[in-house]
Amino acid sequence: MPPASACGRAPRGVAGMTRSPLIWIGLGGVTADDNPRMHVWQQRLHWVMVVIALLGIPAYMLDSAQQSAMSHRIAGVLDMFILAAFSAELIWMTSISSFPARYLSENWLNIVIIAGAAAAILGSDTGWVAVVRAMRAAIAVLVLVRTATEFHVLFTRRGAPLLLGAGVITMLLAGGVFYWLDPKINSYWDGLWLAFITGTTVGYGDVVPSTGATRLFAAVIVLIGASLIALFTANIVAFFIGRDETRLREDLHHDIIELRKENARLLAAEEWRLSLELDAELKAVRSEVADLRTDLADLRRDLSTLHADLPMPRDPT
Repeated sequence: MPPASACGRAPRGVAGMTRSPLIWIGLGGVTADDNPRMHVWQQRLHWVMVVIALLGIPAYMLDSAQQSAMSHRIAGVLDMFILAAFSAELIWMTSISSFPARYLSENWLNIVIIAGAAAAILGSDTGWVAVVRAMRAAIAVLVLVRTATEFHVLFTRRGAPLLLGAGVITMLLAGGVFYWLDPKINSYWDGLWLAFITGTTVGYGDVVPSTGATRLFAAVIVLIGASLIALFTANIVAFFIGRDETRLREDLHHDIIELRKENARLLAAEEWRLSLELDAELKAVRSEVADLRTDLADLRRDLSTLHADLPMPRDPT
């Protein structure tokens, strides 16, 4: 199953020869330069196919635990369902893709899942059936881990409790499965201890899987445990980086506030200075206007005096 986040890759025309490393594990997804219909169906089918892929784990357990014939029939039904679902999904997505050959080559994990389910249904050699089922279970875990990375909350401060809860639930369930699969595990607590030392890759050796089914399930638990530890480590790194980023943002916010206050003080001081200068200039202009008015009044008096001193014109008659 290609991951939904692969839809966000840069178009090849822009990115040039850049290729996603997920292509090498068959999770290339839908490229950004494919048609919009492909992206819509990718979003619709993503989680559905993840759940179907995970059905490979109970199918393997039911067929490998040496239980009743009913469990084998249920495992066969699950195998047929997985084969039909992945075949239909692969045929549909290939048919609507603008680049069907490239989609097949970059998402070859679908073909591997289909081949594993078909091998189990056809009843090949028992050893090979165990191999393909174990491979299918590992692939299902890989797809689950890949999709878990799309939850950005796992890399925040709130992600640590979620990861811790997922780890505890996984260990509790795995302990029961180990107790159910392996006849040499005498209690649930021994199974839980085996799940813990397997998931953390400690492996003290006091409790070990003794059957092929238990060993293969232990391999799956190792993948899950290593993935959870990696995610938890990434969460811790994200926590410290986020804390430093928060501190930097607070410092930056404080500096911006202080800068705004300083600008306000400078503007207020400049406005006060300009106001004083403008007031002084206005007073000077008013004084000059008053002087001009006085000069104008004196000029008018002089004109009146001069007009009075001038002789009257004679009458020509």
